[in-house]
Amino acid sequence: MNNPKQLIFPFQVNQKASFENFFCSSDNRYLITRLIHFVSSNDVDELIIGGEKGAGKSFLIQAICNELAAKDKKFAFIPMKKAINMGADIFQDLASLDAVCVDDLQLILASGDWEKALFNLINDCQQTSCSLILSIGATQPLDEVTRLPDLLSRIKRMEFLTLRAVQDEQLQQALKFVSEQLDINIDTAELDFLLKHQTRKFSLLVENLLLLDQQAASLKRRITIPLIKETLKL
Repeated sequence: MNNPKQLIFPFQVNQKASFENFFCSSDNRYLITRLIHFVSSNDVDELIIGGEKGAGKSFLIQAICNELAAKDKKFAFIPMKKAINMGADIFQDLASLDAVCVDDLQLILASGDWEKALFNLINDCQQTSCSLILSIGATQPLDEVTRLPDLLSRIKRMEFLTLRAVQDEQLQQALKFVSEQLDINIDTAELDFLLKHQTRKFSLLVENLLLLDQQAASLKRRITIPLIKETLKL
């Protein structure tokens, strides 16, 4: 897959983010099918991916970016956790691209300058046939946090897709899937130990899995229960 075309900003896209590497539970099949259709077609869309923190929204936004790059599309990836310090002017002059992908929209709602800039971006994208893909974390209802009525109206017209978090009964299957996709050598007993002694939040479990893989490679050891205890301070 080609490297994403970061034509505007230097924000790095996770090269391992792909639909193939995303654990898709039955709750999320429609959402993934819809996103695959978006990147495989030439349709111009306005999509919002919503869901609770840690559900995988940022991963999917970056997966979309990688797919767009593979199709030689011009896009901007804007993770608001980093971009918010750059000022609302970063939304200017983006509508000439094929797509604009903004992650963590909730961070800029209720801010007058950012809301106005987003409103203008939406209007510009509509005029130039530029797709707009947004993600928003679980927060207060949009009606309560969005100050600009016209922006609220624009957002509500977009297609809203809900990303469901991995449920407790799916965690072992999901972690096994991720370890296989990322070529992380970890046995069932070690996965069970992680699930019993660590957070039940999937995104944090994946972070710990990646940390363990890095530590095991550094020490030239297998991922064992003693290594897990040592690395994660258990």
